[in-house]
Amino acid sequence: MRNHFIFFFKYYFPALIWAGVIFYFSSIPSLQYALPSTAEEIVLRKGAHFVEFAILAILLWRVFYFGHKLYPRYAFFWVFILAGFYGASDEFHQTFVVGRTGKVIDAFFDAASVFFILEMLVVFAKRKLQWRNFAVLSLAMAALVGLELKMISETKSFKISFLRMKTDMGYMIDSEINFIRGIRTVAVENNSGNEKLATQIKEKISETPSVTEDNIIEAQPKITTAPLAEKISIEVPFTTQAPLGRWDALHEESCEEASLVMLEYYLNKKELTSKIAEKEIQKMVKFEIKNYGDYKDTNAAETTKLAGDFYGIKNLKIVYDFSETDLKKYLALGKPIIIPAAGQLLENPFFTPPGPLYHNLVLTGYDGQEIITNDPGTRRGKSYSYDIDTLYNAIHDFPGNVNDIAKGRKAMIVLE
Repeated sequence: MRNHFIFFFKYYFPALIWAGVIFYFSSIPSLQYALPSTAEEIVLRKGAHFVEFAILAILLWRVFYFGHKLYPRYAFFWVFILAGFYGASDEFHQTFVVGRTGKVIDAFFDAASVFFILEMLVVFAKRKLQWRNFAVLSLAMAALVGLELKMISETKSFKISFLRMKTDMGYMIDSEINFIRGIRTVAVENNSGNEKLATQIKEKISETPSVTEDNIIEAQPKITTAPLAEKISIEVPFTTQAPLGRWDALHEESCEEASLVMLEYYLNKKELTSKIAEKEIQKMVKFEIKNYGDYKDTNAAETTKLAGDFYGIKNLKIVYDFSETDLKKYLALGKPIIIPAAGQLLENPFFTPPGPLYHNLVLTGYDGQEIITNDPGTRRGKSYSYDIDTLYNAIHDFPGNVNDIAKGRKAMIVLE
């Protein structure tokens, strides 16, 4: 019995420990190296995978070749089966981790890594490099390089397609809105309601079902001009973007998701706890990665689309180029507002300095010249008040580059 324990501890235990290390790193949400290019990111990530599974293969080789004294070809077989299966299971495991994806091509890369290392170990065990070994090593290396190049190519193609789609959609929407606004302006200036102009509008709207008189993004809100109440307070459940206090890479980017969670639970009058909020944010981020390819830095239009796609909230519209007074007018209707902002311009002392470049938060009321918010960027964000001038100056939609955030338009997401 003692000999079995020593054998297990000497040979199996290191392999199990290393398998646990691989499992741990695969459990880290949104693990990235933040390198400047996609190619560098993939090369480094696949290099890490190669090292991980090379070490696993070596440790399993110790078990079967040195421990069980199997012939090299039998040791090769068992190590390849076990390590290859573990690589496939590791990719499956990543499908349950937020910000990570399990891919068949990654499983093949891990298997090719194991195959290459095992062939090297066979050469060392036989102490002889034959032409067959050289050919196998060359093929395994070619497979590794080929798989890596394919991953780089696929990632670049996806990003290019995604960016083109966003650009084209933005151009189309802006064009249609400008067309309709132009027709409206002509109608007002001429003070005429002639049938020909009305027909033009109807025909143009029918050609572009995504832009109608009902959901067109208004430059100025059509709301009451009655005197405003001195104070408005809307009860909106609060959560930070890191509900459990874990401010990792994923949660640092989750202000949009947290704002939508608060809106959803306000609309449905449901209790919102830290555990529920964390679960909702994780599910939403996973949904975005699966359906949009990314979850970071969404502009007002993309956040509105996410609200509809994920929660089914369809009665949202975006208001651009409004005034400070318009903020209070919309809040006076008794409905919360989501705003995008240049986070550092908010000058919130509870942000980790220097504060986020881009941020989203929920407006829940006002008291005189103070705007009351649920700010998910800090655990002290519930009912946090901003001076209206400070808040208004910070409001900027995401323009596509976080370093240009101050160039973004004034935008707010409101409930119709």
